This record gives sequence, structure tokens and C-alpha cells, in this order.
Amino acid sequence: MARGDDPNLLRGFRSWLASNDAEHDDALARHALNVRLDYRSGSRAGVVEVLTDYGPWGRAEAQVGPLAKAFTQWWDGDPAAADARFLGQGGKTAGKAALYEGDEPSNLLARFRSWTAAHSPDGDRLAPHLTGLSIGYGAKGAGAVTVSTDYRTREDPGTPRHVDALGDAFVRWWDGDAGAGTVTVTSEDQGSRAERKLTRS
Repeated sequence: MARGDDPNLLRGFRSWLASNDAEHDDALARHALNVRLDYRSGSRAGVVEVLTDYGPWGRAEAQVGPLAKAFTQWWDGDPAAADARFLGQGGKTAGKAALYEGDEPSNLLARFRSWTAAHSPDGDRLAPHLTGLSIGYGAKGAGAVTVSTDYRTREDPGTPRHVDALGDAFVRWWDGDAGAGTVTVTSEDQGSRAERKLTRS
């Protein structure tokens, strides 16, 4: 299996490129700037977004091919995401790749929603408002999780309380996993947010 033990997807990919296990030039590593694992309501599986420095636009599509091929090899069929998008300068999609085509993808948003409904106070009312979950990985430190909801602060005065409850629920569900250091839960209008640390000291 290509994927290593580093829970930071960007660092893990870069380390693999520099190892003897990779059949690719380790100079590719410098072109990957950020990796984000993204889950949206209504989507069966997650999507990986890899931000690169390729470009300017018009050249990025031709440049990204070797990096996309290497990333797909490293991902090694992990069910955590079905597809990858490779973004060039300016955030435009320069390339795409299939990562997992099995029957049962691992959807973190669906798992958190299900856990919240079953284990959190008022979870059956909170869970349907979860609309997105993404984890961004930079070159340093742990990943940062963002959980999106459809609560609107101006329309529902209970929004700050709901957002806080979901922040607490996420910490309990994550249970010290080393793959991320913080979580931020936000309302749809960004009027309310709850920030929590995830890694145990």
C-alpha cells in the first residue's frame, strides 16, 4: 500500500515522493501546496482537492499530469475519496483523477451526521443541519477541519447554541484522532462559529 502513516495528507504525499517507493521525480513535491478532503451533503463520496503552483492558466493543464498520476498511485484506492481535483494558480481545475471506484466509500460527513443523531443531546435535530465537512492539510502541523451547517444566525436566535453543540459533538466523535488539530463549525451566513482543539496534549 502506498499511503504511509502520516495523517497529514500533504506531508505524507511529499514524503512518499522523496522515498525509494515512488517511481516519480521527488521534485514534484514542491508543486503541491495544500491538500483538502471535502465532503458535501448529497454527495456519496468525498473529493480531494490538491492546490498546486502550476500555471499561469493555460499551461497548468499540461503541467499537472505527472503530479496527478503520482498522487493517484500514492492514494492507492483509499475509500476516503472517490475523485481528486488538481487546482492550478487561481484555483481553477487543471486536472482530475479517479481515486476509488468501490461500492462503499468512507464518507466522514455521513458518519459524523449519523453519530451526532445517535449520541449527542438533541442530535436528531442537529444532524440534519450538517451540510459539509472538509479537512485542509498544509505543509506544517495538523489538519484543520471545517464543518458547515445551514443554520442562519439572523433567522434562528438559537444558532450560536446549535453551532456550539455541534462543535462539542465533533470533538467527542473525533476522539483525539491525530489527523487534525482544530475544528471550526460555522453557520451558513458565517454569523456564528465555534472553534475547538482536537488533538490531546
